[in-house]
Amino acid sequence: MLKYLVVYASETGNTKKIADEIFYALPSDSKEELNVRSWNGRHDAETYFVGFWVNRGTCSLEVIDLISSLHGKNVAFFGTCGMGNDPAYYKSVEAIATVWLPTDNRYLGSFFCQGSMPAFIRDRYEELRGKRGDEFADRMIAIFDEGQRHPDKQDLLRANVFADTAVHRIPEQENYSHLRDIL
Repeated sequence: MLKYLVVYASETGNTKKIADEIFYALPSDSKEELNVRSWNGRHDAETYFVGFWVNRGTCSLEVIDLISSLHGKNVAFFGTCGMGNDPAYYKSVEAIATVWLPTDNRYLGSFFCQGSMPAFIRDRYEELRGKRGDEFADRMIAIFDEGQRHPDKQDLLRANVFADTAVHRIPEQENYSHLRDIL
């Protein structure tokens, strides 16, 4: 069994960037990083970092399947959201995702940041002008344009710190359980 498994769903590459940073930050050689489509239940770890891109306030069904299948694990969530850098929105995404996590797991927290969206989304926002109000369209376009710069270096640094913080939330005997095999 691995110490850490970073499993992610990433449609545009944003969440993969965060997954790569979290994987890099983990302190063990006993770790692996996988796209959720490759997970299929054959990989197991003590601690899971589960990442996803946020679509309409939640994660994909394949991520829900993964989350709901975990039992007796340490679990942390991470992801990217195109709809702005809003801590309240991130908390609501976290709350929705934790609904799928069985209660026999130890939840270690979450990290979310803004991510870029495909160009056709901006086109849809442009089409809203005159239909739903230019003020709304302008706000959505501004969020889209800001998202094109994310995840940035600061987001990656925060993901790195998050991974370290999550690892330190695991009780000490679990952090050093590999020493039992050596001794």
